[in-house]
Amino acid sequence: MGFKEGLRPFIGLDGTFLKGNAKGQLLIVVGQDSMNQFYPLAWAVVDKETKRTWIWFLQQLQNSLELHNGKGITFISDMQKRFCVKHIEANWCKRWRKGELKKLLWWGAWSSYAKEFGDQLEQMKQLDEPVVKDLISRYPPETWCRAYLNTVDKNQEVDNNFTESFNSWILEARYKPIIGMLDDIRIKVMNRSRENDEFVSKWYGLVNPNTMKLYNEYLKIAQVCKVNGNGDSGYEVIEGHDRHVVNLSKEAFKLAYKHKLQPVRGIQFWNVDPSQAMEPPALVKLAGRPRIKRDRGKDEALKRQGEWKLSRKGRVMTCNNCREPNHNVRGCG
Repeated sequence: MGFKEGLRPFIGLDGTFLKGNAKGQLLIVVGQDSMNQFYPLAWAVVDKETKRTWIWFLQQLQNSLELHNGKGITFISDMQKRFCVKHIEANWCKRWRKGELKKLLWWGAWSSYAKEFGDQLEQMKQLDEPVVKDLISRYPPETWCRAYLNTVDKNQEVDNNFTESFNSWILEARYKPIIGMLDDIRIKVMNRSRENDEFVSKWYGLVNPNTMKLYNEYLKIAQVCKVNGNGDSGYEVIEGHDRHVVNLSKEAFKLAYKHKLQPVRGIQFWNVDPSQAMEPPALVKLAGRPRIKRDRGKDEALKRQGEWKLSRKGRVMTCNNCREPNHNVRGCG
């Protein structure tokens, strides 16, 4: 399938609320293709986003993609995006240096080499060494710094925004009943796969447009680099003592989208075993105090006693003495 043949072993996890009458949450798993676009892998409706529902969902994913124990796969979620910052806010919230520490931590996460990360770490230690040591002991850099990620799934993403892009892409579908929503998502994914497969056939040469865009942006910097090729699609890029292997082939993109979803007949043709019939999630009591007062309209104001009344804004004033408009008794005369 497309994930094994054409995608990095890089998976984003997220959950999003359903917006229709049937309440619940949609758990999603998204990959990333060679153009850094989201690649929908799996989605499922659950009653709540809990440890129990995530374990069930990931077990289904593990079996479907044959992930075994997950070795060699990098998972990223919203929690991973914020956990170090949350730790800083919890421990240094009263420090005037919090903003500087957060900035250094961010640059540390972006470090490409262990030496670069070590330099950022030393700067953080100069601000508060005990707290930095506590941070490193709680969250080893190997789990969140690019310098320690393997070169297969290393990329420019240090957040989970590509899963948020998928959530926005299916926003309209999330307002529909569950069956209609799932069918809409299936159709969108099926069409997207076809469109991307057609798109790659229009590329000029072996290099994808995203790579050419980066090439043009960094053209001046690249003048100091030396490139050696193997006559196929593999290259060695040398800058000083640094050497990187680059593959610019469009084959990975083609392999990712050559596998298609199959069309499905209408619901009247579905043979559903009554024991397997899908029921909507049970209504869940939301957090917080229940609302007992209605929303105030834009033309209503609040009385001192706590009751709503019509606002006098825009109303024409009439004098009680002469009954003429635009003044009151005190101004009558």
